Amino acid sequence: MRLSLTLVVAIAACAPQRAIVAKAPLTMEQRYDATPKDPLTWAAFDAQTFARAKAEGKFVVMDGAAEWCHWCHVMEAVTYHDPKVAELLKAHFIAAKVDIDARPDIEERYSDYGWPATVIFSPDAAELGKFRGFISPEDFADILERVVASGAQSAIAKADVVPISDIPLSEEQLAWIKRMTELELEDYWDPELGGWGRQQKVAIPTNDAWLISRVRAGDSTAKTRLAVVLDKQRAIMDPVWGGVYQYSTDGDWAHPHFEKLMYFNAGAIDNYAEAFEVTRDAKWLDTARATRAYVSRFLIGPDGGFYATQDADLNAHERGKTFLLGHEYYAKSEAERLALGVPRIDTHEYARENGLAIRAYCTLVRVTQDDTATKEATRAADRILSTHSDPRGGVTHDAPGAEVSTKLLHLADNAAFAWGLLGLWDVTHSEARLAQATKIADFVLASLEDPKGGGFFAHTLDDAAVGIFAERRKPFEDNVLMLRVLARIAKQSPDKALAYSRSIARGLRAVATPDAIKERGRFVGDFLLALDETLGVRTPSK
Repeated sequence: MRLSLTLVVAIAACAPQRAIVAKAPLTMEQRYDATPKDPLTWAAFDAQTFARAKAEGKFVVMDGAAEWCHWCHVMEAVTYHDPKVAELLKAHFIAAKVDIDARPDIEERYSDYGWPATVIFSPDAAELGKFRGFISPEDFADILERVVASGAQSAIAKADVVPISDIPLSEEQLAWIKRMTELELEDYWDPELGGWGRQQKVAIPTNDAWLISRVRAGDSTAKTRLAVVLDKQRAIMDPVWGGVYQYSTDGDWAHPHFEKLMYFNAGAIDNYAEAFEVTRDAKWLDTARATRAYVSRFLIGPDGGFYATQDADLNAHERGKTFLLGHEYYAKSEAERLALGVPRIDTHEYARENGLAIRAYCTLVRVTQDDTATKEATRAADRILSTHSDPRGGVTHDAPGAEVSTKLLHLADNAAFAWGLLGLWDVTHSEARLAQATKIADFVLASLEDPKGGGFFAHTLDDAAVGIFAERRKPFEDNVLMLRVLARIAKQSPDKALAYSRSIARGLRAVATPDAIKERGRFVGDFLLALDETLGVRTPSK
């Protein structure tokens, strides 16, 4: 994390009191009007906004929010429309709202800070303060006043990329890194309640997948833990419609936040189907099918593409309609729910979410031979290829004409969609699917690989980027998935093996650092899987 200026230190020191993530939904008495009568005019978060800030001598406040996020709705309605906050914003700031699902570059950069994530910038796009979660009007006004009083206008220096060695990590080095990562993950295991981590309980798909891989290898401890975690996670699944909620607070599985994200639901389908495959326990297959039933019912569009998310609350975006908190709504029967309405569904068809869903459906197909799942996965793949394919060889985040610009192509979308295509190839044996995945992989190597430092950039070069956004990042999670994609293709395509093995070796050296792994905390199952899956193709031929 890079912060600049003395002001940032002063603000950040207050963050534990001011910027904590709220743990519980608002009470009935604290309900709010989600669409204020005098709404704040939000600016776009782009280079033009920073140019305007510089011309007007103002700071920029970014509200990183998700459409499905309860506390994002609260902060907009309660904090941003507080009279004192509104006065400060109007006089000294330009407020820009970012839908983080529509902006993978922003989501990746600030995912550690919320949502909502509040970031204050100088006109030169230097970060002056980062804040996590809901901030009260009083605290936010105090923060804004401190920024104004500081007069901070400093620009940020661009970091140089340090070249890495072309010599791949040895098998001994990688074995040591793997063991250290396993020990780090072991520290997060909760022996009492299951899962990794004790403050927020989350069904982490890649960690579950790693446990399943250990069960396949005959690890009895992994088998015991898998049974525990898969059972505990079902407490944050919708008993009426199926589908998994995002997470639970209060250190247990009994206080869910009710938003449903494709990432977690695709992960649940994949994990529970594979768990049935390795254990033959029918309840895991039942859970996979129930989750798939939810996704197929609510998160597939009329043209076959998979949707992104569903809101935690009812009518959080609808003025004049009855607002109902998720913990009340999701406690009701199906008939009661339908009589009230259905929480808003984000109908964007993002390439990343489609790739993950396609892959999950294909896992279910592999385990059950369910032809209906094959058809839905195939239809989604064809839909995205027809609407998101880019002349450069990759796929865009959203379809052309959508709100988000398609100028930048993102690693997250291309890695995940290629991963989905490879899953479809596994179950259909269609060489066309392998060719489609390979085309995307070649695009990533040509346009996103860092020739100097190894690994892959988060998105294609943005000539309009200013300040801190001119620094190209290499997101750990997306890099790891791309390495898995390259390894899968290399094992099936001898003509690609040499080139891909070089990129895998350099990519591993770029991401497999102690600092990078430690920063991931409990979310390292994907990295452990990548170490196993790249074995045999990660060292270039002599």
